[in-house]
Amino acid sequence: MSDVCESTRHPLTTAKEAVNVRVASGREGFTEILRHAGQDLVDVLEEDQDPDSPEVREALSQLHDHVDRAMADHAHRQRRWPVRTDGERLTRAFRALDESGVIAREEFGCCDGCAKAALNGELATRNSVPSGQAVRGYAFYHRQDRKNAVAGGPLVVRFEASHPLRRAAVGEETAETLRAHGLTVDWDGDPDRGLLIPMDWSRRRFGRGAAFPGPAVDGEPMVRVSFNDPGPYGVPEWISRYEGRVSVRELSRMVLPWLPRSFVATLSSGHGQTIVLERDFDLLRVHHGPALSRERVEEPLSRWAVGAVWPREEARSSHAGLLEVNYADTAEEGMGFVDYAEPLETAAARQLVYQLTPAKGTFAVFTAANGEVAQMMWESGSLLWMESPSPAEGVSRGRHVTLPEAEEMVRVLAEEGRVALADLGELRTTSW
Repeated sequence: MSDVCESTRHPLTTAKEAVNVRVASGREGFTEILRHAGQDLVDVLEEDQDPDSPEVREALSQLHDHVDRAMADHAHRQRRWPVRTDGERLTRAFRALDESGVIAREEFGCCDGCAKAALNGELATRNSVPSGQAVRGYAFYHRQDRKNAVAGGPLVVRFEASHPLRRAAVGEETAETLRAHGLTVDWDGDPDRGLLIPMDWSRRRFGRGAAFPGPAVDGEPMVRVSFNDPGPYGVPEWISRYEGRVSVRELSRMVLPWLPRSFVATLSSGHGQTIVLERDFDLLRVHHGPALSRERVEEPLSRWAVGAVWPREEARSSHAGLLEVNYADTAEEGMGFVDYAEPLETAAARQLVYQLTPAKGTFAVFTAANGEVAQMMWESGSLLWMESPSPAEGVSRGRHVTLPEAEEMVRVLAEEGRVALADLGELRTTSW
């Protein structure tokens, strides 16, 4: 690969630095990070530079390889991390603040001014509801704070109160909550100074969020792929990127293990053979063929693509440790949404419970292999409702839960395939 010219060297460096921060944040997947990186590069080009020039295309190609290496490095480091990282402690501390009446937001806004403007509005709105929980203030860190923490500096957690005389109290409550979750806080009690959190910025990636295609190999098997569009949401970007002629490597690592269950993939080889694939929980069903493991599909698919036969033995489902999950985070700069349910392992589903912003209307639906469903939704005043629907009866049965209780319900559903809400106490029945 040739070097980029001098006119694109600075934009490429800037975009690569942004990639490193996005990968470290643990949010989004390869396709989304690559799209942001390309936009970052184009945004800082000189006015007279053509975004479609060969030099810019070369820089974009190098960005693809950089995102791939950054994701691979992250996966390698992640294997050595402790059971609970500082990043996970931070998120759990922020959710505890939310539940106690202090709005807490991570990676919120581009700077202090923008973040405070949005949070001041949310604070006023929440406190204008007569029947709602009184909100004492808010705590946050913005994207520049995140960038500094990823680079090894302390994270600055900033705060404000609903009344000027309460600022120090909100700062102290925030500091104590962070300490209670195992983080070190450096703060002298001055309400005009942020809290400094020296921490190891470690954010785990799971499932599709951890996937990366790896480097291309000369002569590797290729196939032609098309996907149906079941509607109504359209084909997700991480699927449509790999339509057309693609390598088996990319298809097997980036799409098929997470193919939404309403989608069908049609593959054609260079030998005139065509197969149709659908994902059935932790298996990939081949029409008129054997079932394959969703996590070990690359080898048999590569063999088929070059004219060899399918394996004779059919893979079997474990029926545990995996959930189909879709969600929507209604908060500004929250986790976004997943319309078509994606498979998440138990650890990832439990982590999602804490990652979703406690904003009114934020929800997640968790479905086990046997069809059992538990769904959670944040109500006004940071109340968390969890229920299990019964379509046959036209009712749902649920109750308000704490975040640790919701996490345990998700674990039981994933590992045991049952809804355990009744174990927490009396349930309320709601007719549809």
